[in-house]
Amino acid sequence: MMLLIAASLLLLATVGAWFVALGAKPAARVQLRFAMVLFACIAISAALLPPASASVTLLVLPIALSVVAFASAAGFEHAAPASLSAPLLAAVSLGGMAAAATGIALFSLAPAALAACALAAVSVRQFDAARASSVQGMLAALAFLAALSTFVLEGVGFTLLLFVATGVLGGTLALSRSDARVEKKRGRDLRTMVSPSGGA
Repeated sequence: MMLLIAASLLLLATVGAWFVALGAKPAARVQLRFAMVLFACIAISAALLPPASASVTLLVLPIALSVVAFASAAGFEHAAPASLSAPLLAAVSLGGMAAAATGIALFSLAPAALAACALAAVSVRQFDAARASSVQGMLAALAFLAALSTFVLEGVGFTLLLFVATGVLGGTLALSRSDARVEKKRGRDLRTMVSPSGGA
């Protein structure tokens, strides 16, 4: 029963994050929504196919976290070039498939942990420019790392699903203001250009 509740909460979090992502920059929005579909797969498998949920999580989680990390780069800074992101996602996908097929979780958890650390690193760099979003991003990264640790200890369960839901909401909220920040910065730059002091 508790597993079903947690799975429902995660599914609701992904649906909510889908709409919250409207506030993100277009490039980040597409990536976030793709990640939400992947996270929803974890929730659905935990609710409907508990015996298969561990394999689904090993397959999906590293890909979803990598996509979130790329979304954070696209939202806060600039999108990673396809020449970098495509091979990395392919390698992560192979790791997830290997983990799901062999049961060796390290193939999945190692790239997933690296992706969570990348999310944290991007968020830390935004601390001065966008403190609230930076803190939300860092908390999301910590929640994802806690989810990975929970998987090692107890597999797919109530705690893991709640940590993932927390990370989903935190990461999406962190990026939901990114488009507004860009427009605000552009407005400040334009005002500076047309002001007497800016033209001097």
